[in-house]
Amino acid sequence: MLLSTLVPLGLALLAGSPDPSLSPPPSAPLVRAAQEPAEDGSEEGLEEESTDAVEAPSEAAPQGDLVVPSSLEGLSLRIPEKERLAFVVELNMAVIGRMQVGSFVITARTEAYRSGLPTPGQAASKEPQKRKGFIRAQARGGYMGYTLQHSIDARILPQKWPRVIVRDYQSGTENRRREVMYGERQGKAMSWYRRDRHCEYCERREHFVKGRLFSEEHHCNGCKRGEHRDWDAPKMQQVPPGALDMISAIFLARELVRTQTEAVQFPLLDKDIWWDMTMVLGERASIEVPAGKFACQAVKLDPQPPKGEEGKEEFKGLFGIHGTLSIWLHAQTGVPVMIEGIVPIGPLDLDVAIKLAQYSDTDKAFTPVVEASAPANR
Repeated sequence: MLLSTLVPLGLALLAGSPDPSLSPPPSAPLVRAAQEPAEDGSEEGLEEESTDAVEAPSEAAPQGDLVVPSSLEGLSLRIPEKERLAFVVELNMAVIGRMQVGSFVITARTEAYRSGLPTPGQAASKEPQKRKGFIRAQARGGYMGYTLQHSIDARILPQKWPRVIVRDYQSGTENRRREVMYGERQGKAMSWYRRDRHCEYCERREHFVKGRLFSEEHHCNGCKRGEHRDWDAPKMQQVPPGALDMISAIFLARELVRTQTEAVQFPLLDKDIWWDMTMVLGERASIEVPAGKFACQAVKLDPQPPKGEEGKEEFKGLFGIHGTLSIWLHAQTGVPVMIEGIVPIGPLDLDVAIKLAQYSDTDKAFTPVVEASAPANR
């Protein structure tokens, strides 16, 4: 996932100086938004380009965080009205120590939801205006000609189908696209998934490349061009009720800290498969990151194969982290401060730490620890 695409950049640093683009300032503009499914769950609109601009809500539109009820008793998914968290990604390279390999940004917002315009002659709905949530996780990097722009977007909608739309797009030197929708359809919990792959020797002339020397023009052989990739047929399937995607799961972890819920279990939807996820509230500690020192509490995320599928390969999470990961969250507000885990690189298992560097529009209670100054010498 996001971090696994940054790892080759980190290993490349051993050969020379890093490219400044590995660590763009948090104020750098977001990458161009990519294609996304239509909010009504249809396949129409998949090729339209989205925008990151927030539509101005009407005067009657509610404001504030979006609180989405979950199937877990006493817990809701809370999407901030507006929030931006910028992180640096560090790998522990054993002999040379920790090395920064890229940047990672999570943004969240809520905005007015419009299910559609009334037909001619039909009166506009008088129901209270609803809101929808939007979360974006984005990694950027570049080194010696290798470029990376990778974003995972989640839209949380006030409707049964689709209730959530997740889009996972990578562009740059390597390109791929994945899209997931899930929610309730015809009274059943369902998911819809599709991915793209390089076409298989089609007849489209734009997929042909010039031959070398005396060879003729021919179809490319598994190149990395995004325009040479086509969508697979989508897969619709029934899933366990209460399933969440990984982005939503991170925001649920924030609520464990806020509500002091000791542990929860739920199905975690990853592409077209699901895992049994257990979240456990852990220890408290002061965590120091580039953004400051914060009073935090850990939440451990432990995804396991469902019963009867114990032979399934190890879980590969949001950041390329395999198996269990730990999130250190601000003890009062639940804002994530640091994420820790293990990333396998060939025969090596490397420690990774994703540390908060800058933040904006967070809860007013999210502040660094103020340490008492040492007494003056007399």
